[in-house]
Amino acid sequence: MMPLYYAIVKHFMDGGKHCAEDVIDALKPDYGGYKLLTRKDVEEALATAKENGLLDEVDYGLDGEGGLRVFFQVTDFGRDMIERYIGKYENPK
Repeated sequence: MMPLYYAIVKHFMDGGKHCAEDVIDALKPDYGGYKLLTRKDVEEALATAKENGLLDEVDYGLDGEGGLRVFFQVTDFGRDMIERYIGKYENPK
C-alpha cells in the first residue's frame, strides 16, 4: 500500500474538485482501517498540500450539518510533482 498522504494527493489527479469527505469516501475501501483517515486529518493533509502548492482551494459549501466544506483541485505544479514523485506508486488490486 502506498502511504496515505500519497493516496490523498493522488486522488486529485482526475482533475476534479474534491473535499475531505470525497477523499475519505474514495479511500475507505483501501484505507478504512487507518486511524488517520478522519475528516480532521484529511483536512490537515489537504491544507498542507495547498501550502506546498500542490492543490488550490476552488470552491466552498456546507455539509448536511452546516459545517464548511472546502473543495480543492490539483495545480499544474502539483500535477507535475505528483506524476514525478508519486506516480510510480500504485496500490495492489
